[in-house]
Amino acid sequence: MTSDNPDEPLPYTEITDETYAKNAARDFTVTELAYGTLALRGPCPRCRAFIEIPVVSSIFRSSRSIGSWARSRAPKSGEAAHKEPMMCTCGDDHPGRPEDRSGCGAYWALVITPPAR
Repeated sequence: MTSDNPDEPLPYTEITDETYAKNAARDFTVTELAYGTLALRGPCPRCRAFIEIPVVSSIFRSSRSIGSWARSRAPKSGEAAHKEPMMCTCGDDHPGRPEDRSGCGAYWALVITPPAR
């Protein structure tokens, strides 16, 4: 979905479409930054703004919340493929976007296959 007028920004709408995952799978690149840490990069399937989404599978201790632990679902090499929930995180202007949000509102799930070791 795009605006009929390219000079008008696409309004913020929380929406998904079956083509979003297909387009992201085709257009995104996956880079292994370190063992258990991936960077998915490409154009948002709705607004086409370039986004980068980190996917981390290692457990880490956060210095901002002492004693808390966080864990993401990115697979380590040798694990099975899984669906990773994703959403647009662009900083482009999207009228109607709540102040505490980023992106255009698009969301989808992308199947991630771990890189072979």
